[in-house]
Amino acid sequence: MIIENNEKLHDFSGLPTGKLKINLMNDYMFKAVFQENMKALEGLLYALLNLPKGSIDSIVVENPIELGRFVDRKTCVLDLKLTLNNERILNIEMQVGNYGNWIERSIVYLCRAFDRLKVGDDYGIILPTMHIGIIDFDINNLTPMFYSENMLMNTKNHEVYSDKFALRVLNLSRLDDATKEEKESDLYTYARMFKARTWEEITMLAQGNEYAGEVIYTLHEMSEDEKIAEQCFARKIYEWDKRSAYEKGQCEGLEQGRAESQAIIDSQKAEIERLKKLLNEVQ
Repeated sequence: MIIENNEKLHDFSGLPTGKLKINLMNDYMFKAVFQENMKALEGLLYALLNLPKGSIDSIVVENPIELGRFVDRKTCVLDLKLTLNNERILNIEMQVGNYGNWIERSIVYLCRAFDRLKVGDDYGIILPTMHIGIIDFDINNLTPMFYSENMLMNTKNHEVYSDKFALRVLNLSRLDDATKEEKESDLYTYARMFKARTWEEITMLAQGNEYAGEVIYTLHEMSEDEKIAEQCFARKIYEWDKRSAYEKGQCEGLEQGRAESQAIIDSQKAEIERLKKLLNEVQ
């Protein structure tokens, strides 16, 4: 879709007040808003990629879904796979629940987006590809930060091996860790909008930002669509069930680990007592 850069500021006076029915951290709502409103998506990309306004000419959503239609909540892929300006591939995912293996998951998503070659194609035509994960938790063994980029590089001199393969993470749980420069950026505004729980908060954040204003109006439109709202709530229930199962599995794993550890300790104690007895008999 070709982007038209028509500046427009918004009047939010006709919008609801109070708690949002569904916020932008719901992965279905996230995809609905940014799939349907190219102006909103354009603004998000300017923020995520730190691009100058007006530099985006075209955005193609490669994996749109039919909004409101029933989907298998376990298999529905709700990331946004995009071709930007016909020159780079982006995969954007909203994932606020931590179910382990985030690093492996994100690498798989990036590799799938990167490998678009057909048999016989020249490797040189591969487009730069980036996976951007928007999460609300810290990643094990990595230093927590608000926004980070990870690339293939030489471990000795940190020389980048290729700039065609990158993974970025926007951590919504680390708003307070953003730098002064980041807190003054549009990206920080979007991050706070994702976390917003009320119409008052989200509209206040979008004041004076033409792109963020488009997000607000589309969020309202999608929230009022009964079929879309049903799918959003179905995703929410799925996330609850998944988190419950994950936490239960963790607890069961801990209990099993404790039981195994105790069995080893008891075995070692029994062996010590046996050796002590043998030693006494020899003496």
